Amino acid sequence: MPPTAARSVAKNTFLLTLGLLGGRVLAVFVTKKMTPILGPEGLGIWGFANDLGIIVLTVVNFGLGVLLTREVTRNRGSSWPLLWAALRLRWLLGLGCFLLLWLYLDTTAKDALTTTAVLVTALGLFAETTAMACDSVLQAHEKVEYQTWGQLASAVVYFWLSYWWLDLGWGIMGVIWANVVSRIVRLGVMAPLMFWKTGPWRRALPGEPIIGMRAMLKLGVALCMATTFGIISYKIDTVMLTEMMGQAATGIYVLGHRALDIMLIVPNLFATAIFPALMRYTERDQTDARRLSERGLRYMVVVMLPLTWLVGLAARPVIEWFARGTDAADPSQFADSIVVLQLVIWGVPFQSASNLLNRTLIAAGRERVFIGIGLWALVTNVALNLLLIPRWGYYGASVATVVCLAQTMVLHVWNVNRTGLRTPVRRALVLPAAVLAVSWFAAVAVLRLVQPGWTQGWFGLATDRGWLAFGGGTALWLVFYAVAAYVLRVVDRDDLALLPQLVRRGG
Repeated sequence: MPPTAARSVAKNTFLLTLGLLGGRVLAVFVTKKMTPILGPEGLGIWGFANDLGIIVLTVVNFGLGVLLTREVTRNRGSSWPLLWAALRLRWLLGLGCFLLLWLYLDTTAKDALTTTAVLVTALGLFAETTAMACDSVLQAHEKVEYQTWGQLASAVVYFWLSYWWLDLGWGIMGVIWANVVSRIVRLGVMAPLMFWKTGPWRRALPGEPIIGMRAMLKLGVALCMATTFGIISYKIDTVMLTEMMGQAATGIYVLGHRALDIMLIVPNLFATAIFPALMRYTERDQTDARRLSERGLRYMVVVMLPLTWLVGLAARPVIEWFARGTDAADPSQFADSIVVLQLVIWGVPFQSASNLLNRTLIAAGRERVFIGIGLWALVTNVALNLLLIPRWGYYGASVATVVCLAQTMVLHVWNVNRTGLRTPVRRALVLPAAVLAVSWFAAVAVLRLVQPGWTQGWFGLATDRGWLAFGGGTALWLVFYAVAAYVLRVVDRDDLALLPQLVRRGG
């Protein structure tokens, strides 16, 4: 990874993470507040409305997020025509999707609370899709710090209003309206900063080629189909659980699934931050682009694998923390969410790799392959859910999610290897998994000799003996992990030499 690109990616990743992950941290406390209040059924309605909203938002965005960034990066003088074309297309799609949602809810005879929750959530998507277009322009100009301000403002408003309206007894609709207001606030903060700090904001000059709404439609259709297939395959389990097992089962699944949703923010932000640099190097020199892609993938997997394992180890105290609230709350009603979390969290390393490989394919101009990738994911997930949910319920849906994400990663690797940006599967994917296994069993072997009470067999740490036991065992394992990563050459001297460049000023 060239030093200038390394500093740019590190800076952008940090800023994006600060804004979005900071917001997610506050959202975690909102989930903590509402889980014991709403119970499994109320949480199921919230998850159903939220996941339907995410599916609709993906359709409305029309795959233009990364493509808008790419086109503005290529020609910053066309920022306004590109933005305006994308917005008009998204608003028209938003209106059509809203009407389809209303028809679906009416046809399936959903109760009044569920219908209201879904439609109010959908209303907030008009502000969100506009804000996401602003995100794309800011990323193209590498001004993500202003995106961060909008995210932080939105997070604070969502947190404050949710707590206030839950305390007033507004229940699920209090949380949903707080989410809508927070989206409007994000747009209100970020759009003026975008117009102020980017541009130039001008109309096309006479004779200057521009991309209008029709051209934008043609540009985004392939990626829209791919992202729509992908997000439906990822979120359809919530809808299918609601239809097949009811809202209470959905609520148990949603709580266990939250850790996966939260953890996937980090690799997505990293991939977003690395994309402008990857675009520049792909157009200039494929050798540098290949090096940037390889290191980015390896670094992300090396970080996300131990985080995945750690969340799985802490699943019980995490779920119990969410489920405890008022004295009347019964944490045991979410006991099955523990196993859901331990299963579904293994989708993180697969999706983390796919996020970066996705940007690599776009930089190489191969976005049309996403249609096949997304369609395979959709077919696989729907088929597995139809087979597994009737027999194993939310556990079956969890397994289907992980299998689907693993299949998606394999298809990404296969397609990247058909370009000039070949993926080093052994060093970037296989060796980090070996490092995880070697370091874990070495750490557990030492603990069983020195502090046997800190372990639960060979695959767990004690979570009922205080934080010293759990934290001490985790710290020992992480030391072993760092040593094994260096010994097995997953991280080498060149990588260590690059670290000071990531924080050095300039460039």
